[in-house]
Amino acid sequence: MIDIDFYDSFHSYTFVDLDGNLVEKDKYNYQYSYDPYVVWKNNYLPDSSMVYSDRLMQWDFRKFNKCCLQVWNNEAQYFHSRQPKDIEKFLSLYFGKEIKLTVIMEGCNVSNGYPYWIFGFKEIKNWSNKVFIGRR
Repeated sequence: MIDIDFYDSFHSYTFVDLDGNLVEKDKYNYQYSYDPYVVWKNNYLPDSSMVYSDRLMQWDFRKFNKCCLQVWNNEAQYFHSRQPKDIEKFLSLYFGKEIKLTVIMEGCNVSNGYPYWIFGFKEIKNWSNKVFIGRR
């Protein structure tokens, strides 16, 4: 099944990796140890930066919560029902720069059975604000 969203990209309801291959351990048969799989993908390239949701909390828990409150009005640590455009806004706030989300993956932390999310993104560089004097 495919679901089209505001980016005109797709949400996958099968358990595939970044290359489109089925993962060995899916979420239904391995509920507490499933492999990371693509939830949403749009213009992903292998050179996209990647960050794990649990690491964002680990690096700066207060900032994580502050950004969650600003975007979703709560401090929930789950991303399964959050929209890509909102996650993009959250990551932009967290990193303090505008980013373009390229992929969302979900995985399972086998040490505790809780899910985590992996976000792929590109930094948006706004060159229109640069002023060049003389020759380039």
